[in-house]
Amino acid sequence: MCDSGDHRPDPSPETCEVIVRESSNQPRSQVKQAVRKFAKGVTKKLSKRFKCSRKRTPAIQNVELQDASSNQNIRVNQGTSGEPASKLDIPSGVEEGIGSKSVDAELQGAHETSEHMQTLGGPAQSVTSAANNAQAGLTAADDFQTNYLQPLKIFDTVIEKIANVHPYAKMALGILSAAAKIVLAQAERDESVHRLLQKLDEVFGFVTQDDNLSKVESMHDVIGKIAQQTLECARFIRDYSKTKSFWKRVGKNIVAETDDIIARYNNALDELMQQFRDRAHRDVAIFVQFAGETLDLGGMTYAAGAGLDTAKQCLPGTRMEILSQITEWINSSGDSVPRVMWLSGPAGKGKSAIAHTIANWFEETGGLGSCFCFDRHREADRRHEKIFSTIARDLADRDPGMKRALADVVKNANSLKNTTDIIQQWRKLLIEPLKKLSASSVGPVLIVIEALDESGGVETRRNLLRILAGRLQDKGLPQINELPSNFRILVTSRPLHDIEKEFEGVNHILPLSMDKIPAEVAESDIHAFVSDKLKGLPHFGRQEFADLAAKADGLFEWARLACEYITEELPGLSPTDCFNAVVNRNPGERKNLLYDMYRLILTEIMPKDKYTTAHYEQAVAKFRSVMGQILATAEPLPLASLNAMRQHFPEDHDLYEVDVVVKRMGSLLSGTTDSHTPVRPLHATFQEFLTDKSSSGDFFVQRTKAQQRNLAFASLRVMMARKDGLRFNICDLKSSYLPNSQDTELPQRVKTSILPLLSYSCRYWATHVQITDFDDKLAKEIKLLSDNERLMFWIESLGLLNAISGAVTVLALVAKWLKGHPGYEELRSSMMDVQRFIQVFGGMILHSTPHLYVSALPFSPVNSIMATKFTRRFPNNLRLVSGRDLNWTVVQAVINGHTAPVFSVSFSPDGTRITSGSRDNTVQLWDARTGQPLGEPLEGHTGEVWSVSSSPDGTRIVSGSYDNTVRLWDAGTGQTLGGPLEGHTGAVLSVSFSPDGTRIASGSYDGTVRLWDAGTGRPLGEPSEGHTGAVSSVSFSPDGTRIASGSYDNTVRLWDAGTGRPLGEPLEGHTGAVSSVSFSPDGTRIASGSHDNSAASRSRRMVLASGSYDDTVRLWDAATGQPSPGSREPDSSSSPLHQSIAPPAQESRIMPTNTCNNRIISFSSSQEHALPNPADLLEPTSHLDSNSTPFLLQGDGWVMGPKHRLLFWIPPASQHAFYTPLTSMVIPRGHPELDLSRMAHGTHWSSCRDVST
Repeated sequence: MCDSGDHRPDPSPETCEVIVRESSNQPRSQVKQAVRKFAKGVTKKLSKRFKCSRKRTPAIQNVELQDASSNQNIRVNQGTSGEPASKLDIPSGVEEGIGSKSVDAELQGAHETSEHMQTLGGPAQSVTSAANNAQAGLTAADDFQTNYLQPLKIFDTVIEKIANVHPYAKMALGILSAAAKIVLAQAERDESVHRLLQKLDEVFGFVTQDDNLSKVESMHDVIGKIAQQTLECARFIRDYSKTKSFWKRVGKNIVAETDDIIARYNNALDELMQQFRDRAHRDVAIFVQFAGETLDLGGMTYAAGAGLDTAKQCLPGTRMEILSQITEWINSSGDSVPRVMWLSGPAGKGKSAIAHTIANWFEETGGLGSCFCFDRHREADRRHEKIFSTIARDLADRDPGMKRALADVVKNANSLKNTTDIIQQWRKLLIEPLKKLSASSVGPVLIVIEALDESGGVETRRNLLRILAGRLQDKGLPQINELPSNFRILVTSRPLHDIEKEFEGVNHILPLSMDKIPAEVAESDIHAFVSDKLKGLPHFGRQEFADLAAKADGLFEWARLACEYITEELPGLSPTDCFNAVVNRNPGERKNLLYDMYRLILTEIMPKDKYTTAHYEQAVAKFRSVMGQILATAEPLPLASLNAMRQHFPEDHDLYEVDVVVKRMGSLLSGTTDSHTPVRPLHATFQEFLTDKSSSGDFFVQRTKAQQRNLAFASLRVMMARKDGLRFNICDLKSSYLPNSQDTELPQRVKTSILPLLSYSCRYWATHVQITDFDDKLAKEIKLLSDNERLMFWIESLGLLNAISGAVTVLALVAKWLKGHPGYEELRSSMMDVQRFIQVFGGMILHSTPHLYVSALPFSPVNSIMATKFTRRFPNNLRLVSGRDLNWTVVQAVINGHTAPVFSVSFSPDGTRITSGSRDNTVQLWDARTGQPLGEPLEGHTGEVWSVSSSPDGTRIVSGSYDNTVRLWDAGTGQTLGGPLEGHTGAVLSVSFSPDGTRIASGSYDGTVRLWDAGTGRPLGEPSEGHTGAVSSVSFSPDGTRIASGSYDNTVRLWDAGTGRPLGEPLEGHTGAVSSVSFSPDGTRIASGSHDNSAASRSRRMVLASGSYDDTVRLWDAATGQPSPGSREPDSSSSPLHQSIAPPAQESRIMPTNTCNNRIISFSSSQEHALPNPADLLEPTSHLDSNSTPFLLQGDGWVMGPKHRLLFWIPPASQHAFYTPLTSMVIPRGHPELDLSRMAHGTHWSSCRDVST
C-alpha cells in the first residue's frame, strides 16, 4: 500500500555517517544556493508527478541535516527496505511528507557526502601546474573526483524520479544517467582529464537547475544533443588510458593532444548549453574523438539498406504512452528487467513507426545501438544470414571500445567476417566483444529488430528465434538472459504462429501487444495524425478528423492511405467527395479494412465506368504486367531501372514506361516520384492483396513464368548493351599487385560504375532463366553472352560485387535447363565449363579481381572452353611453356584449415557443403562452391575424428571419434545436439545415417556395430557382435533394412537393421583388413575394399563388392556369400583422366641459379622467359632487398613480390614441383614453367587485353 506519512525509523546498524566539510577553495554559499534551487524545483515536480509503485517498498531516505556557517554534518540512512532510497518510488499525494526541507536535505546529503577531501587549488587550476607535484597531483586527483563528480551522483540519484516528461527527453535523461555511471566507474585519476570533468560537473549542474528542468520537454532535441555529447566525453574518459598509450606509441605529444581534444569537447558543450539557454534550435556538430588506431573490420558481412529509416517515424505527439513505456524499459536497471521486448500486432497498426522512432531517438541521444530491419521484398539479400555481423559492425562504429574488442575477435579468424552461421555471429561477433566491456563502461545497449515476420519462411528464422528465446541448448553458447543488465533487444513482428510458439512463456521476453493499446488512445493518436495530414483543406475540421479516426479502427496504415486518397487530386472528385467515399464504405471485419482501401484507391486510379471496355482491359493489363514485374524481381529496383529493363522485354506490346502505371500509386508504392528510390509496396499487406484473387478481383496479379522469362531476357540484354553494359576493367582497378580490400576507393567506384540495373542483371539473370520453361529464343540470348568476351566481364563484375559463389549454383541449374534440347549441347558444356572455372578460381578473383585475366585465364586447361575462346583476346599475359593441363583436373581446390591430417569427408545431400573430420579432434564445415570455412571448427571430441556423415535431409552431421564416442551436430548452426553417444569401448571408426535419417550405425575398434536413435541419441538394443577385429566401415542398404560392415578380421558381415542380428555367415575371401563397404543403389550388391592384393570380378548373380587396405575391390554373391569368379588385378596401364603437355619424363635440364640478381625474375629454365619491367614490382624496395626476395609459392597459392605485392596465383593442380627464381634444377622435366616475357602486371595489368578485339 502507499503511505502518505513521513516515517523516520531509528538508524539501522548499516547507517552510514559521514562528516563533510566544504573546501575553503569553493564558496559554500554558492554550492548551497545551487543545490537548494535545484531541490526547490524538484520538490514541486515530485509532489505532482511521483506515483506509487506496488513493486518497491515505499520508503524515503532518512537524512538529518545540521546547517552551520562553517561546516555541515550530514547523516544519510538507507530506507527501511535496505534498498538505496534513490531507487525507491516516492508515494503519491505526499505534499507535506516530501516537502522542501526533506528533499533539500536529501540533495544536500547526496551532493556533500564525499566533500570531506580537499579539492584542487581551485576549479581553474591548470593541468600543467597540477602536474608539477606528482604526489600532490595524486591526492588532488582523488579530491577532484570527490568534488566534481558529485553532481553526477546527484543527477543519477534524482533524475529518474521525474516520470512525466516527453519520452524523447526521458531517453536523453537516461543516456545522461548512463554517462554519469561511466564517468563514476571509469574516470582515471589523471589530472589531464580534470578540466573535462569540471565541464561535465557544469553540464549536470546546468541540466538539473529548476528553470532548465522546466524546459526539458520543450527543448528535448537539444537535451538529446547534450546527452550525446556528454556520452562521447564519458567514453573518452573511459578509453583515456588506451588513447594515451596509442599516442605514445605513435610519438604524439600527449599533453598537447589532450588539451586540444578537451578544448573541443568543452566548446561543443558550451555551445549546446547556450543553445538551451537561448531556447534556440541550431545545428551543433557533436565532437567525437578517436585515437586513430587502425582496426581492420574490412570485409565483414554487412546488410546494406537494413538500417534506420527516419522517414518511418511516428508523427510528433502521437504514440506517447507506448513510446514512454518502451523508453522506461530501456532505461530500467537491474538483473530482473527482461532483456527482450516483443512488440506484436496486426499489419497496419504502426509497429514499424514505433520501432524507427525509438531507434532514431536512441541514436540521436548518443546511445550504443543498432537497428536491423527485415523486408520481404529483399529476401534475395538473405539478410537473415547477416543480422548479427551487421549489428556488431553498427555497435563498433558507435563505440571505440566495442570496435577494438570486435577487431581483436576477428584479427586471427578472417572466416568470422563473412560467416553465414548466425550462431557463430552471435557468440563471436556480438557476445564476446560485449563481454569485454562492462555495463558501467558502455551505458545502455539497444538493438532493434524490425519486421521479424518478414525475414523469410519458418526455417529461415528458426535459429534466430531460438537465440532470442534462449532455447539453443549448448554449454558454450551464451544465453540471452546472461547478457549484461544494460542490454535491450526490441523485436517487432506480426504475431505469427512460429514466433508466438518460441516466445511463449519465456521469462526474459516482455510481450507488448498493439491490440492492448486502449481503443481511445489509438483513436486519439490517429486523430492527431489525420489532423496533421489534412490541415488546411477547406471544409475539414474536428468532426471530419474524428470520423476518420473512428473509421480507422486503430490501423495507422488505413489512416495514411485515407489521407493520401483524400488529398490526391483525382479528376472530377473533390477532397470532400473522397472523404465521403472513405467513411461511407462498410468493409466488415478489420482484416478487410485495408483491402477495401486498396480497392477504393485502385478503382479511382482506373475507374471502370470512365473507360470503354477495351480501354479498361488494356489499362488493367498494363497494371498487371507492371506490378507483376515489380513483384517478380529478386530485389526492388528504382523506377529508372524498371523502365530501362522494360525496354529490353522480348515482346513489343510490353515496351512502355513503368511510369504509366505507377505514377499515381504514391500512396501504395515507394519510389514513384524519385527515379533512384527502389519501387516496392509501402506495406506488406498490399502485396498480399494483389496476389489474393478473391480480394483483388480485377487487380489480381498472378505470379507466372512469363514474368521470369521477361526478366531473364532483359537482364541478358542489359549486360550485352553498349551503353552502361559490361566492359573490361569496369571499375578502373589500379594494380594487379593489390587485393581488392586494399583499394580503399573501390567500393565507391563499384557503386558508380556498376549501376543498380547492371548489378541486378549480373546477379540474377541465371536465377530468372532456370525458373522459366525452356525457350529457344532465350537460349540464343544466353549463347550470345557465352560466345562474347563479355562473359569474362560478367565474372569480373561478380568478383567486384562479391557475388561469385552464387553463380556456381545457378550455372548448374542453367545447364540442367538446357539439357536434352538439340543444338544447345555446346552451350550446355560451356555453362558447365564456366562453373568449373569459377569453382577453381572464384576465391582468387574475389581476393584480387585483376587476376581473373592475369592468373585464372592463363592457368585454365588448354582444352577448356574458357581458354579456347578467350586466351587469344588477352595475349599480354603469362604463359605456361610446360606443365599446363589439357583438361580440368579432378582436383578443383585444396581446402586448408585443419591443423592435422583429415580422415573423413562427406558432402551434404544438396552438394553445397562439405564436412570433414580430422586428427585435430575437430569437425569442420566448408562451402563446397568456394572452399571457404563455414564458421569455426566444431569442437567437442577429445580424440581424433575418424568418420563423418551427413543426414539425408542435410540438417545434421554425425561423427565418430577415437574418444570412443559418437556425436550429433546441427549442420546449420554447428552446435552439438545433446551429449556424446557413449557405449563403445574402443575408437569409433565409422558412422552412417539410415536412409530415413532416424537411426545411426557405428562401427568400432571394439569389434562391434551399434545402432542409435538419431532423435534421442539413445542406443537401440545391444551391440551387434560377431567380428573378431575392429569394425572399420558400416553402411545401410538403400531400403534401410540391412547393415553391411567391414572389419580388420578380413571379413564382411550383413546385419538385420531392425534387430541387430547377423544375416548369415561372414563373407570371407579377403586376406587383408576390409577398409570400406558400400551397397549398390538397388541394394543387390555390396562393394568391399581390402589390403589383400586380390582382384574383383562381376557376376550376373546378386553380388556384393568390398574394398580393403590391400588396394583391391572384390565382388561377392549376395545370396551365397561366395566370391564371384573372374576376379582380376587392377590394370596399372589404364590411361589417366587428364594429361599434360609436358615433354617426355626422361628429359631433364639444369638451369642456372636465379636469385633475382640484376633484377631478373624468372619462373622458367630459360631466362628469356623473365618478367619484363621488374622494377615496377621491386620498387621502391632497395637493391639488397630485391636480391633477397624469394618469390616463394605461398600456402594459399599466391606468388608475391616485396611488400606482399601479388604477382600471380597458381591453382592447386599446378602447384607441384613449381619453378621459382631460386630453383636450380627440376628432375624430371615437365613440371610447370612460366613464360613471363609478355606479362602485363602491376599498374599496367590492363594492357593484357588486345584492344583491337
